[in-house]
Amino acid sequence: MKYVDFSSLKIIKANSEMLKDISFDCGDDDLNEFLLVDSYDNIRNNLCTIFLCFYYEAVIGFFSLSADSIKVNEKLPVKYSSYPAIKIGRLAVDKGFQNLNVGSMMISWIIGFCRNLSLEIGIRFISVDAYNNEKTINFYENNLFIGLENAIGKKDEIFQCIRISVKNES
Repeated sequence: MKYVDFSSLKIIKANSEMLKDISFDCGDDDLNEFLLVDSYDNIRNNLCTIFLCFYYEAVIGFFSLSADSIKVNEKLPVKYSSYPAIKIGRLAVDKGFQNLNVGSMMISWIIGFCRNLSLEIGIRFISVDAYNNEKTINFYENNLFIGLENAIGKKDEIFQCIRISVKNES
């Protein structure tokens, strides 16, 4: 596949029924297992929400979102020990659609979703637990995320975040 018609992409909140008969392979066993096996328990136990990216009728990507909080070292207008965030727990693109900007399109959708949601509830950042490898870090940095300190005890992951800026209406 060399071209994706982005007007034919749909992102839909998944439910257990939708996850029963999908095929998906992003080339990473852990991410594949999360979607094809672990997602049922995650949805049932309200641990995250899973969104599927469809290209026509095929699932070509997915991501999970959940509540989070992060500590920041920079000076913000209101000082708290941590700030509300939405976490991208998992994000993957099917092997046949990688390197075609589908992942970046999903990040753009997530940013828009979180900006709209931040008008209703407190959200200051979007965070992600990303694999600590050059390709993955470059992907998130190219999509406006900045690296934070590594989490203690998570030597294989690095935290990344992006600030959500929303004008306050007075």
